[in-house]
Amino acid sequence: MPLLFQKNINSTCALAVWHITEPKEELLLHFHENFIEQQKDTRTNAANAQHYLASRAILLSLFPKQKIELIKDKFNKPKLFLNNIPQHISITHSHEYAAIIFSADQSLGIDLEKIDQRITRVKNKFMNENELEFAGENELITAQTLIWSAKETLYKLYGTKGLDFKQDLHIAPFQAKNIGSLNCKISKISNNQNFLVQYETIENYVLTYICQNQ
Repeated sequence: MPLLFQKNINSTCALAVWHITEPKEELLLHFHENFIEQQKDTRTNAANAQHYLASRAILLSLFPKQKIELIKDKFNKPKLFLNNIPQHISITHSHEYAAIIFSADQSLGIDLEKIDQRITRVKNKFMNENELEFAGENELITAQTLIWSAKETLYKLYGTKGLDFKQDLHIAPFQAKNIGSLNCKISKISNNQNFLVQYETIENYVLTYICQNQ
């Protein structure tokens, strides 16, 4: 199917979500010669090709007549060029959904996670004591999923290796809703800068994202 939805976060930042219902062959129809990515052929033939193809189909649908180039830095963080003009971009996918967020001048992160009770088995690996205090009960599956997803989003925003999800990423207490925001900190950043991660639920998934001035 086409884009599930797209929306502007602010004047220079937008996101889009794709519901993956097509076979690989149909997703490939979106590609054209003006799309450039070094590992395109390898990724197209990989086991998770549908996720890769759907995330790129979003770009090709949004910018059908522009030259699109995707590159990755040494930390595997993607960079987008539209008609050779650099843009920030973050990409995510989970099961039957893919999503991107992009901006001309703001730092980004995005993540999609399916809400699944199995997260309670690993909560102690990524939740610190403060987070376990307000969201550690086994029935708080959505809250735990939001914490994990928000930390993935912060990790992508940070953009380099070496972040410990439990020790370096901190989510302030909240009550899970269908749409909301989370107050967060990355302790490795000087002066403990605050970050606001937005979130919303899509069916049985949580989508978290951030678009923030550098």
